[in-house]
Amino acid sequence: MGIKEGTGITYVHPTFLYESLADFIIFVILIKLGKNRKHSGQITFWYLMLYSFIRFFIEGLRTDSLMIGNFRISQIVSAVVFVGMIFVGFYSNLSKKRKKRNNI
Repeated sequence: MGIKEGTGITYVHPTFLYESLADFIIFVILIKLGKNRKHSGQITFWYLMLYSFIRFFIEGLRTDSLMIGNFRISQIVSAVVFVGMIFVGFYSNLSKKRKKRNNI
């Protein structure tokens, strides 16, 4: 895709299209995961994990990002959410194992 700027054309990625396709794929995955859900909050966990992962890469293709130095703020936020969800997942699994051990 191209955007006309002055006398030339700047070619950019259709990030809105990429994100729409990724969101649809995430939706399908969440529907399938929802049928086999084991605990409350699992779908929210997977949504935040998948969406932040995809968003990190899509934001890397954008040309109109807000920057701090050489880093895009939206990529930083996506990375923080993704890493946070990894910690939440590990903590959740550890607490479930502890509960099972204590109940037996």
